[in-house]
Amino acid sequence: MNRPLVCVLVLNWNGMKHLEECFSSLVEGCQREDVEFVLLDNASTDESVAYIQEHFCNDPRVVVECLDRNYGWSGGNNRGIVESINKGAKYVFLLNNDTKVGKNCIEYLLEMSEANPDAGGLAPKMVLYHQPWLLNSIGLECSIIGSAWDRGLGRIDSPKWDDITEVIGICGGAMWLRTETLTKVGTLPEEFSIYLDDLDLCLRIWNAGYRILTCPDAVVHHKFSATWEGSFEKVQQKYFLNTRNRFYLMERNFPIRKFLSILFWTKWGEMKAIGNSIRKTEFWRVQKHIQSWIEAIRYLPEAKRWRGKIVREGDKGLPVFWKLIKKKPLFCPEVELPTRGWYKPIVTSRGTFFPISKYAEIEHKGGPLSFTCGNIASGQEPIDIDIKYNGEIVGNIKTVEVKRYSFDLPDGVISFEAKRILEAESIGKPYDTGGWFQFENLLPI
Repeated sequence: MNRPLVCVLVLNWNGMKHLEECFSSLVEGCQREDVEFVLLDNASTDESVAYIQEHFCNDPRVVVECLDRNYGWSGGNNRGIVESINKGAKYVFLLNNDTKVGKNCIEYLLEMSEANPDAGGLAPKMVLYHQPWLLNSIGLECSIIGSAWDRGLGRIDSPKWDDITEVIGICGGAMWLRTETLTKVGTLPEEFSIYLDDLDLCLRIWNAGYRILTCPDAVVHHKFSATWEGSFEKVQQKYFLNTRNRFYLMERNFPIRKFLSILFWTKWGEMKAIGNSIRKTEFWRVQKHIQSWIEAIRYLPEAKRWRGKIVREGDKGLPVFWKLIKKKPLFCPEVELPTRGWYKPIVTSRGTFFPISKYAEIEHKGGPLSFTCGNIASGQEPIDIDIKYNGEIVGNIKTVEVKRYSFDLPDGVISFEAKRILEAESIGKPYDTGGWFQFENLLPI
């Protein structure tokens, strides 16, 4: 391949267990010959490089680039981006190794980019690997204190998320970028190490006169939180980096003319976070906040050097991205993910009910399966749920009222599929649900 149109950069560090599925989905899901799939290896000490060379390098589109040391997420990707630009690639696709892409994912991204030359980046639809009916991210959202979160995280994938819309940023786990844009705005800020560096780049893309759009047809399955799990030290480091980088992000990008408003909300947010930490006796969080303030003050000279490099004012003399900044909520909204399709139980005057996601399952010992089911939120919207055994529908529930049901079913896994979804906004919860169940002599989770 002389000049790739697209370079897919799969950054990897000791992630061999993820690579087979990731690269299989790439090479099988895209038949274009002008796309290059790059294992961008951050000096792994496992057999990642040898594995890709042995199993995938028979495809001339698969390339291995070995870095001399571990440069972290930003640093590793930056070196891959620069090399891709040097090769003449028009687009780069930053992709986590713990992902698999849907069929024609790259085709959809390429088609939308070609149709929208003012789009500097695209946000594909990321879904949870183990619960693919739930969203992981379809773009980022950001508050006035620099806190950012995945748009749609934990929500049930539905047509409402299929609208193409402007978003302030793209999740770094699957980030499609136009190289023409990157040559103007620069690459990822390596001093961030990880977290919010993707958003910082996106804010600069907006300021350079480009837009960022969602591309819902391009689907990426992500093993959410496959990285940074484990020790308490990692939890502390993640909290510190997220907190510190919020200040870095604001110092580098937020408008000075909004300084007083930003300062007010930032002080309010910090007091709220510290108050919650003290109330929970998590004093290590207070320490991380103080450490972040010190680092933010030290960073001011560097931030000043960045400011004004690319300034493009929109309405009322504010940065173009400012129209997408939120005042509420200040921090990431509450997110709850289901276990086997069931959310945490809700205690009501009628007993304990388990909300169901779009799909859920239970272990049944055979015989009568008795439960109460319905809409306990308002009683006005009907629920519609299929009951299945071995994939076959053995019953259906359609009701507005809360009623008792009983089905005589064999031993095994019984699954439920909600055909109608009650959205979070209508039920006052952080998740969507298909209805509420109260089982007799059985706890689903």
